[in-house]
Amino acid sequence: MQEKENQLTKNLIPNQWTTGRLSITDSTLDEAPELQRINDVVPQTSTFMRVEGKDEADCTMLSAIRDGVLPPTPDRSKEKFRLQSIRLSSSNELIGFLGVYHGFPSADIFWINTVTFHPDFQGKGYGSELLTKLAEIVKGLGCFSSMRTYVAINNIHSLRLCVKLGFNHLLAVVGEQEQMDTTNTYVLLDKPFETTHIKKDV
Repeated sequence: MQEKENQLTKNLIPNQWTTGRLSITDSTLDEAPELQRINDVVPQTSTFMRVEGKDEADCTMLSAIRDGVLPPTPDRSKEKFRLQSIRLSSSNELIGFLGVYHGFPSADIFWINTVTFHPDFQGKGYGSELLTKLAEIVKGLGCFSSMRTYVAINNIHSLRLCVKLGFNHLLAVVGEQEQMDTTNTYVLLDKPFETTHIKKDV
């Protein structure tokens, strides 16, 4: 049992990591109110906490930290979900959050639920900096063939950023055609890794 837990830990991103300007750590319950305020002012990602089968009113940042945002799969596990707070290294100011799941829709896919920055800190290159480092970490784990995420079709800035960073495999467009100009329609994007060997014990 202990060996299985140790192997799982090896296949997860660190609880704490840094980029040139950012410090990223697992979110804590006391950060929930501030994280909720950030989430509420960013329309493109305000619904990322929704979980199938749960009332929307119960899907808050507090529940995301406490219970996780888990995929609709039989083997879903809170241990494979991470919600991490993004702070400025220079001032420790909380400016955003990252939500990921290790192994969805299949075990070899690293799923990015959301990368969210407060509007005051958007357009400053933080998203590119964070995702570049995250890709380096995930590839280094050696157990994921690609990273995958979805972006609202009218979020042009995020779409351009994803394509620039290698999320250039369009897998699907999800949503009703008559809603193509709303945040209810998303594109599913994939960033494959050039990996010769993928560990199977994720």
